[in-house]
Amino acid sequence: MPTLHWSAPQPNYAKRLIVLGVIITAGFCAVFAAGLWESRTRDLEQARLAASNVIASVSSEIERNLEIYGLSLEAVADGLKLPDIAAIRPELRQRVLFDRAATAKDMGSIFVLDREGTLIYDSRIVAPMPEGHAERDYFNVHRQSPQAGLYVSMPWRAIDGHYIAISRALTDANGAFAGTVVGTMRLSYFENMFRELNLGKPDTITLIRDNGTMIMRWPLERDMIGRSLAGSPVFARIAAHPSGSFTDFGSINGLERLFVFQRVAEYPLIVSYNLATADIYASWWRKAWQFGSLILALCAINLMLVVFLIRALKQRGEAQQRLAVMATTDGLTGLSNRRTFDTALEREWRRAQRNATPLGLLMIDADSFKTYNDQFGHQAGDTALTAIAHCIQGNLRRAADLCARYGGEEFAVLLPGLSTAEAAEHAESIRASVLALRAQQQGRPDSTPTISIGAASMIPRVGLEPRDLIKAADTALYDAKRSGRNRTACTQPLALVVAAA
Repeated sequence: MPTLHWSAPQPNYAKRLIVLGVIITAGFCAVFAAGLWESRTRDLEQARLAASNVIASVSSEIERNLEIYGLSLEAVADGLKLPDIAAIRPELRQRVLFDRAATAKDMGSIFVLDREGTLIYDSRIVAPMPEGHAERDYFNVHRQSPQAGLYVSMPWRAIDGHYIAISRALTDANGAFAGTVVGTMRLSYFENMFRELNLGKPDTITLIRDNGTMIMRWPLERDMIGRSLAGSPVFARIAAHPSGSFTDFGSINGLERLFVFQRVAEYPLIVSYNLATADIYASWWRKAWQFGSLILALCAINLMLVVFLIRALKQRGEAQQRLAVMATTDGLTGLSNRRTFDTALEREWRRAQRNATPLGLLMIDADSFKTYNDQFGHQAGDTALTAIAHCIQGNLRRAADLCARYGGEEFAVLLPGLSTAEAAEHAESIRASVLALRAQQQGRPDSTPTISIGAASMIPRVGLEPRDLIKAADTALYDAKRSGRNRTACTQPLALVVAAA
């Protein structure tokens, strides 16, 4: 039977602390993540609002200038309705048609095309050459749809720069198509406007026709003017709504950007402000690293505290277990002590009484131990008692059996459920083990002394107490001593078993 170790049941503090530590750490991380996400969302929203304000201002400026252009073209159309306008002197006709039509910024020439697309009047030339413009989009749109209203053309490149045309249809008295009045605008107007904006280094602002044609881009890349973006996913999202914002990867350089866009009134123009998300989130990333390091340190400290607490609780539990073992175990032999034996005897006595089963007891004493101790010393005596305890312990195989040091050189073995004869058989096994140990010591003067054993068993009933069982076993032990020692004696008649060495 193994040495008895006792430990009181303890709450599983380690698991609870681990769970608590994980919850606290997760709480730190959740609060940190929520704060970071809120900060990230706020930075994105602030960038979107700032970009919206910029493109609203730009769109308003473009719309105002186009309205002025439209009024200039309308003034020319009104002049063409005057009686005999074609018959008056060219110089006077020039003043009548074009004096009110030169107020818009970066305006080029204003000219009039007849119903065949041939140039007939020009604001800069009194007698222009009759060149043809029939292939131009600003003529064909109005020829096909005279009621199309003000039209903004595709950009083209001239000797002195890039231009777009603003045009409107001319109709006769019957409402039929009679030609087109066209005004050209230098794209330098948009270039100068965009240059004045305080853009971030990776940011861009673009002006696009609703068919995807690039009209102007800042920072300026002249090769981009006239390029079609119609096939890009970004333009598809822009063209789907009159205004809005979204995050996507740019079709030109592949950078992730925040696109904020707005259509210019009823004109086929879209202004888009494109901010690099890396620039938007730059300060956010710095904060994320700073606070992330702090949260990481707090989580590490929290986990270290949990580890220290678990270690402290474990050490405390081990100390309590050692104290509990010390309180219930004999320090020399490792067997249960007298107090544990008394408690176990009371418990097993009550159980046997309830079940009407026998309760066996062995009282064991080392023979002539005082003389042995005086002759060989206390250290040899302690060694001998330890050896006897191991022999007793080694012969008990049931979990319910209990062996204890009863006092001095005396031991007690509690055997629940065994009769006197069965207890005596166990006693003989123990005594044989001690004799075998002596044989191994080959006749040394300090060989382990022999033992005498008293065996007794009772079925508890009214009028009997646990001390009666102890008294019966003690009486049997006295009989074994008186009969010559190194033997087992029983208290029941005819149950005396004597076995000499």
